Amino acid sequence: MYPIPEPISQPLRVVIHAGVTALREGVFSSMGEIEEIHFTGNNLRELENGSMDGTRSLSHLQLSSNNISYIPDGFFHQNVRLTRLELNDNSLTEIRPAMFCGLISLLNLYIERNKMEHLPEDVFSMMPRLQFLYLGSNRLRTVAPGTFNGLGFLHLLSLERNELRSLKNGSFVGLESVKTLILQDNGMESFEPGTFGDLVSVESLCLKGNGLSELPEGDAFGDMTKLKYIYFDEFRQCSLALHVRQCEPKGDGISSVEHLLDSIVLRICVWVMGLLACAGNILVLVGRYVVKEPNRVHSFYIKNLSLSDLLMGVYLFIIAFYDASFRGTYIRHETSWRRSWQCSFCGFLSTLSSEASVLTLTTITLDRYCSIVHPLTLKERTFRAAAGVMATIWTFAALLALLPVVGLAYYGDNFYGSNGMCLPLHIHDPYAKAWEHSAVIFIGLNLIAFMFIAYAYIRMIIAIQESRMSLRSTQEKQDRILVKRFAFIVGTDFLCWMPVIVIKVVALSGVGIDRTLYAWLAVFVLPVNSALNPILYTLATKIFKQQVVKMVFNMSRWPVSQPRTGTDSNPSNSYVMLYRGRFQTAQMSTRTASLWSHRTRRLSLDQRGAYGIAPNVPPPCTCPPTCEI
Repeated sequence: MYPIPEPISQPLRVVIHAGVTALREGVFSSMGEIEEIHFTGNNLRELENGSMDGTRSLSHLQLSSNNISYIPDGFFHQNVRLTRLELNDNSLTEIRPAMFCGLISLLNLYIERNKMEHLPEDVFSMMPRLQFLYLGSNRLRTVAPGTFNGLGFLHLLSLERNELRSLKNGSFVGLESVKTLILQDNGMESFEPGTFGDLVSVESLCLKGNGLSELPEGDAFGDMTKLKYIYFDEFRQCSLALHVRQCEPKGDGISSVEHLLDSIVLRICVWVMGLLACAGNILVLVGRYVVKEPNRVHSFYIKNLSLSDLLMGVYLFIIAFYDASFRGTYIRHETSWRRSWQCSFCGFLSTLSSEASVLTLTTITLDRYCSIVHPLTLKERTFRAAAGVMATIWTFAALLALLPVVGLAYYGDNFYGSNGMCLPLHIHDPYAKAWEHSAVIFIGLNLIAFMFIAYAYIRMIIAIQESRMSLRSTQEKQDRILVKRFAFIVGTDFLCWMPVIVIKVVALSGVGIDRTLYAWLAVFVLPVNSALNPILYTLATKIFKQQVVKMVFNMSRWPVSQPRTGTDSNPSNSYVMLYRGRFQTAQMSTRTASLWSHRTRRLSLDQRGAYGIAPNVPPPCTCPPTCEI
């Protein structure tokens, strides 16, 4: 036979949920064997001395979720065996040492979500065996030096979600045995040197939810030799505790404790994008200086666009160089790098490049729009006027980029240095100092530019579609190619600008943005336009390829059929059109030719050359299909 197990003894417990408002003297005098009392969720307001008489065996007292605002001195004097006291969710505004008289065996004390603003000196000295102390979610503003005297056995101290804006030296005297200290969500801005020097046994320290803008120099936690885990809001604050084995967070999506560019993919992308941006734009600049251009004004705009995009490539190479220089030890250089003139210069370059490119693209689009949609109202463009426009654009872009580094108090000391890549996107801290400047650039200016570019190209597509009624299928095919190119230009601008605009708006609305997304915006999305513009506006255009082929293979020596003059027996006129490197002959009605002759009479010879229009040869449609598109 198996032995019958003895019944497990359960502690004597009293649970009261009856809307009790007061505890009077002697209420528990006949309950000498009771071990637990639960008064949770009542409406207790008054506690009288003597209420706990006769409860010497009590080990757990639960008085949470009431409305207690005052506990008289000596209220617990008979509870010498009490090990757990819960006073959460009440209205206590103060605690005094005499309140806890008699609690010599207390191990756990919970006074969270009350209304205390100050902790006086030696307030917990009556509880020498206390091991866990929870004081979170009060209104604590100050902790007096010596507050925790006598708590030599305390293992955990929680002061989270209070209003401790600063801590003074001596605040943690007497806590030689504490293993875990929680100071999360206090909005703490500073602490005096040596504040944590008494916490020689702490293994885990949580400082998340604190600004910590004013920090002491050097290793602020150097005396905490047993510290294994420390938690901040930003990985850069790990520089305060370089000896700690594990510091969180490990990165901000771009950088980490070890590397300026944490991801291997980011490191590869920054070199690739920098190479594409520099190589493509240098090729455009050299090519447009070597190859004779029929339209100086349009070519001048493209050269300025390439120059602005080239600056983005230079910026990426600088970031890549410093990433390689700091490899493996970035946290030791992180603060000095973000505050350096090199970082400010990188921020200046990226902003100058981005805004000069956006404004130049807008100018090129406006020039095309007027030429195609309103050719009769188009005045002759002069190189001098184009130079004035570009000088204005560069001046305005340089002013936007330079203002944050001239020392204005509005921008603070670290506008560009908010992250390791020195970009002023301010997505993770959208309302940082001078956030309006960042919003104007990345939301206002870029959004207006994109909306105009999208409208202009759509309107040009409509104009081209309306003008091909009298055209043959060969020209229709050309128009389809042209429409596809327009759509590709608008699409790439959308993919490059709209993600930044949308994410910036979402961040300003208070929605948290994934940290890794910032890195992809910085390394891939923003620079990709600088790499694509040389292809879209030069390398893939028909006139550029024709000029290169002509120069390489000496096409100027090829015989070219001249347009016939005089009266033709055929009632329609002939014209010669260069299409995909071959000469093809297309037909056009006399009426269409006359209309085009009237509409293009006001165009200068320079403009005619830009659109592939010979002086006496009618074009293939009633709007000029520019060869630069």
